[in-house]
Amino acid sequence: MTADRTVVVTGGSSGIGRAAAVEFARTGLRVVIAARNEQRGNATVDEIRGAGGEACFLRCDITDPDQVRTLFERALDRYGAVDYAFNNAGIPGDGRLTELSTAAFDEAFAVNTRGLWLCLREELRLMRAQGGGSIVNNTSVHGLRTVFPGIGAYVASKYAAVALTRMAALEHAGEGIRVNAVAPGPIETDMLTASEAAVGGATAWRTRIPSGKIGTPQQVSQVALWLFSEAASYVNGQVIGVDGGFLAT
Repeated sequence: MTADRTVVVTGGSSGIGRAAAVEFARTGLRVVIAARNEQRGNATVDEIRGAGGEACFLRCDITDPDQVRTLFERALDRYGAVDYAFNNAGIPGDGRLTELSTAAFDEAFAVNTRGLWLCLREELRLMRAQGGGSIVNNTSVHGLRTVFPGIGAYVASKYAAVALTRMAALEHAGEGIRVNAVAPGPIETDMLTASEAAVGGATAWRTRIPSGKIGTPQQVSQVALWLFSEAASYVNGQVIGVDGGFLAT
């Protein structure tokens, strides 16, 4: 990584996104943090700047195509290029299929699938015009294997996110753009804590992970950073599990 490169991180105000923003800045990348929560987003910027890094916060609701378009226009105006993107923003989608409301189902897809596509659309257009780039989507092991009942909207939206990753890689491989994904297992975040009621949270997961350990946001961000790097220059269209060996079981 070089100090003149820029990365956009959606959902960068908390959890995996916040850890990724801090990790990316530590390597010298300029970081654009996009999220809805201004207070936490600006706090992450302050943390990065306090450590000598470069970052800015741009408020964005990724379900709004105008806001997504403006996000990338402003990032381009500020830094001159968007070399990398970490599409991390996501929400849960709890509830059994027979009990799930239409609104809850639509909301999960609005963020986890449609919102991802809206970001990809702008990123791919921008990177095609500038001659290349690298994108990493944050999906989930739930997008590769159905694990727990009771989170059907989340599972379905993440399966679709995996499909979008592979299609984007296929369509743009000849343009110097790589599109890959990380698929985290259980990670120490507020979302895992909140999943206690629906699926049993960390306790339920530990019985399914060969290592018996819950992962950290930093472990996910380090894999994303590798996927951006020249060391992964021949890696495209892949979904990399960051899951303590769960997908191998």
